[in-house]
Amino acid sequence: MKCIEELVSKEIIAIIPLYIDIEGNSTKVITNRQDEEYIYKSIKTFITLLAKYFMIDLNSSRQYYGRIIGSTNIVPLPFDKDNIFVPFKVRKSISKNDGSFGYFNIGFIKDIVEKNSKVFISLEKGYCIEVLQGAETARKNLRNAYIVKQAYYKRNGVTIMEEQGVYGELNKPATKGDIAALRNELLDIKINLLKSTHSSV
Repeated sequence: MKCIEELVSKEIIAIIPLYIDIEGNSTKVITNRQDEEYIYKSIKTFITLLAKYFMIDLNSSRQYYGRIIGSTNIVPLPFDKDNIFVPFKVRKSISKNDGSFGYFNIGFIKDIVEKNSKVFISLEKGYCIEVLQGAETARKNLRNAYIVKQAYYKRNGVTIMEEQGVYGELNKPATKGDIAALRNELLDIKINLLKSTHSSV
């Protein structure tokens, strides 16, 4: 297997789960040097190895940042200030052990594009990868990743300059889809609060 340090030094753009005949569940790692490395391990195993390299406790990280963005499942992973990854669903899982989410370095994401009723993540170096999520859901995931980035910087004492990545994305005007999604989230919170109130009576 490729040395994790070598892959990190090439600047990882995206980590994609895939199935390779004979090898089974594997991982494609796209780097900034326009290399595509194939790792014959599941994406879950590869992410675990990456976390060990950066000396990150994945469970603690997901719990901490999950509370910040109000999510327990799709939580961005900040390994260091240059390696903050946002998960997007890139394939349908056949069994429960299949990884269906790929992880994308937010520093290399150019845009989220809708074309012919499909949604794509446009990346640096000309990569464009289809995701199996609606555009609004994908944009929400990306916004959450920028919130996690801001929280990571604050927690680790990294000075945040007025960079387009963090502030540009967070300060964009809300779309009708954003407002509708927010309304639905507020309704869910209200319903859950009412349920908990009734159950405690």
